[in-house]
Amino acid sequence: MLESLPAATTHIDFANRLPDNPALGILSYIYYYNGGGVAAGDINGDGLPDLYFTANTKGGNRLYLNKGNFTFEDITATAGVAGSADWCTGVTMADVNGDGRLDIYVCAVANQQGFNGHNQLFINTGDGKFIDSSAAYGLSFSGFATQAV
Repeated sequence: MLESLPAATTHIDFANRLPDNPALGILSYIYYYNGGGVAAGDINGDGLPDLYFTANTKGGNRLYLNKGNFTFEDITATAGVAGSADWCTGVTMADVNGDGRLDIYVCAVANQQGFNGHNQLFINTGDGKFIDSSAAYGLSFSGFATQAV
């Protein structure tokens, strides 16, 4: 049986709050209510699935490290993965550089509707930190992006 656990227990307090902007909505941007994305993967090799959420606000993305027993720690700031795009739409965890560690690729909408930014590839350095390497890998696309595989 599934049971809903409160944020006070899990320490996951992520919320994708859409900006209150009369000039922006479903009539001007059809995907306004699509929301962000979520990826689950073991970023530190401890066998527990960690969670990354994308947000439709700049710097609102969150990375939660699984501590076990459905308890998580927000390591976004120390990991350096908050993101810089105004409107993030999706996220994929994959070992992009073949080093055995999961990296994080975040898709964004930019150069549209006044949104700025680009897709970001965060390479896992293995010490709890990530480096934005999207330009180095030719993956800093700036336009309409939803999800990458």
